[in-house]
Amino acid sequence: MTWASTCPAAIAGLLAALGRSPALSGVTITDGMGITDPDATEVVSIGFSGSPDDESAADAQVTREGAGLRNREQYRISCALAVTSGDAGAGALAAVRQRAFDLLGAAGDAISADPTLGRAVLGARVSSWSLSPAQSGNGVRAAIQFSVSIDAFTR
Repeated sequence: MTWASTCPAAIAGLLAALGRSPALSGVTITDGMGITDPDATEVVSIGFSGSPDDESAADAQVTREGAGLRNREQYRISCALAVTSGDAGAGALAAVRQRAFDLLGAAGDAISADPTLGRAVLGARVSSWSLSPAQSGNGVRAAIQFSVSIDAFTR
């Protein structure tokens, strides 16, 4: 194969980087739709938008660059995380929201520690996030959808 996207290697690199993070020890880290696992209280899903109805795991733009006409790809990998608690009492939402942002920070730190994702890409970084808190009679949940922006040359 003479042309290939770096996206599969980048996703594998993200999974490896987060898996090595001591701050994410005990957190379920999944390739894809794990955020929908009802038994997981803390989960980070790589290559998943956070919604089972939206299957967009990544989106890219590829351009020609340089005299050698290399292909540069810049893309975002959709990711999501969630923290849930069966506690619906006072302060429960604040606690799960804070823990969700702790997990986002740990993911950002893990990516910053290896921004090439094992030399799969030129650079990776958390580039956006969106918080969705929810409270019900059964407890509380804080979910964060976030994007990891990638800059790379195709192979």
